[in-house]
Amino acid sequence: MGAYILSQYFINIYDTVKTMLSGMSLTMKHMRKKKELVATMQYPNEKWPIPERNIGFDNSEYNVIRSRLHVDIDDCIGCLQCEKACPVDCIKIDTLKPSKGSDFDCGKTSNDSPKKMLVPRFTIDMSECMYCNLCVYPCPEECIYMVGGPNEPKHDIDYEFSKYSKHDLIFEFSNVSETQIIEAGGQDYLAEKKAVSDKVKNGEKLMGGDVSAADSSSESPVVGKRSKGIDKAFVLFKGVSDGKMKAVARKAIAYGRRNLEDPATIISTIKNQLNDISADMESALNQFSSFDYGDSVKGGSSSDSSQNVSVSTELFNIKEINIVEDKLLRANLKKIYMNGKKNKLNSNIVVDEMLVLLKGKGIDDSTIIDHLNSLKINEVSSASTGASSSAEVEASTELFEIKEINVIEDKLLRANLKKVYMSGKKNKSNSDIVVEEMLALLKDKGADDLNILNHLKSLKLNKPKVSDSNQVSVVNDAKENKLFDMKLLNDISDKVARGTAKKVYIANKKSNKSSKEVIDKIKKAISTAGLMNEDIENLLGELE
Repeated sequence: MGAYILSQYFINIYDTVKTMLSGMSLTMKHMRKKKELVATMQYPNEKWPIPERNIGFDNSEYNVIRSRLHVDIDDCIGCLQCEKACPVDCIKIDTLKPSKGSDFDCGKTSNDSPKKMLVPRFTIDMSECMYCNLCVYPCPEECIYMVGGPNEPKHDIDYEFSKYSKHDLIFEFSNVSETQIIEAGGQDYLAEKKAVSDKVKNGEKLMGGDVSAADSSSESPVVGKRSKGIDKAFVLFKGVSDGKMKAVARKAIAYGRRNLEDPATIISTIKNQLNDISADMESALNQFSSFDYGDSVKGGSSSDSSQNVSVSTELFNIKEINIVEDKLLRANLKKIYMNGKKNKLNSNIVVDEMLVLLKGKGIDDSTIIDHLNSLKINEVSSASTGASSSAEVEASTELFEIKEINVIEDKLLRANLKKVYMSGKKNKSNSDIVVEEMLALLKDKGADDLNILNHLKSLKLNKPKVSDSNQVSVVNDAKENKLFDMKLLNDISDKVARGTAKKVYIANKKSNKSSKEVIDKIKKAISTAGLMNEDIENLLGELE
């Protein structure tokens, strides 16, 4: 027994030494021949090749393989269809149309489609792409696609394209050179691109921007710069029945505004292009001759400034349209009203559009027409009122308290308005300027809450003067006409009673009822349903 134990002891020592030497010899062998025998793939410099596969059908039989997007830029015509279709806005495209009179040839696609625009920028941010493939379908030239699968003949699959930096996942496909852009008349595009690049560089260096240059550039428009959005004066030509005349007029106005032409020159251009002008076009041109854009650019000479006519921008109350009994006609008139309010048109222009609508529909109700004409405002000569108006309006730097914005319940909107307030306070702007900026912000965001708009307008300095005897009654009327927020009804615990109250609220909100009138109707509806209790009665009493 003792001999067996001793022999097993030495056998274990032998096995230990043998296995250690065997392992170390393998290690030494790899150390001597590490380039040949290394087992670690040096990713991402080295990647495993894709093995051949056979799963029963070819790549061409796939509908699509979700992979990286690729663009055959030589076939791109700059239609922007893929950019519009992208749900996450990861595609950014800039197009440049050669200037008129230029002999620059943009070339043709592989389908022999003529290209009318250059594409100096075509970027796809694959870090944002959701691989939905929606950008591929609307492309008329089929120049954008996901690599691999059925598109294997066009581009091999790129199954993995990770990068060290997120910025490297933005793929640029444009191959247009600066020389080509200049030949196509795109100097303004290059200047704008350089300005953006310089701004980014200054931001990286924490240098900020030149405030004085920014102010001067915002005051004076750049000649030849493409106008963004729809020209405000286009609304004047809605009543023109001839579509061709309307298109000629809009094109001439857009061109004239870009080149700082005065209204008389633009009207002359329109008349030269149109041989025969209809009555509705003549009326629209007459309105355009005195149209006020509300900006500081004036195309005509200043020598006749004493003879200018100043037209009030005041717009009548929408309730004035409620006398029209025909619901469909009333709705159409209200559409014209809201469009005029959005474009800051005065009562005269809006009423004229309404009268054109009535004429087009063959409506000759003298009651409606007389009522609309009574809503027009009188034009006042600036020569006779210049001295008095300058005496009445005094320049003031007074700014309302920031607490006035707290009445807005939407937290995000309230925060944005407070940013505008603090910016105005820093620049020592008065209430009128700050309120105008706030109204512009609301317009951009599509916020059309009348309570908010009326509250902001009430903060202006240059409001119509109210006599002391009527001031108290005006304030009381404003309070009575203001309707409480429907969210306050959420405090009603009974679901059925809460639903009943909200139905009454919504039904009466369209009729511009005051809080007291709505609450009375809510009380009546809840009492009729047998749901009234002390808590609901106290809550509604507080809302009054």
